[in-house]
Amino acid sequence: MIRSYTDQDYDSLKELYQHTEWYGGVFDEARDGREILAKKAGDDPETLMTYEDNGKLLGTISLIEDGRVAWLYRFIGKDFEPVVTAKLYEKAVSVLKSRGHMQVLVYSAVKDSGLDNRYLSLGMNRGGNYSCFWKEI
Repeated sequence: MIRSYTDQDYDSLKELYQHTEWYGGVFDEARDGREILAKKAGDDPETLMTYEDNGKLLGTISLIEDGRVAWLYRFIGKDFEPVVTAKLYEKAVSVLKSRGHMQVLVYSAVKDSGLDNRYLSLGMNRGGNYSCFWKEI
């Protein structure tokens, strides 16, 4: 079942986040700490969702939007499980459509066939290759 994140999910969610191969990202306390996620979920419960089956968290997805762009973030399905991936994607798209968005974006690691296949199987179009630079300030 898909539901909003709660603070009781944090340890399981963090475990998913530490499998960077499932989403091409990097776990970071500054973005993924307990307090940060609690605030995000408290401000808008639909922007941080989990997929749970028999009491186990098998996936998660976060939505980032600013009115102009809608981005899937921390989109994780344990072991690339296609049912988990599809259900999270469908729910995210439904939420974004209800908010007036007409496009959804996701950034992916370059030349990662597992992630490429995930997004292509969802009917998404491949864009150009991107990198992200950051600095602690």
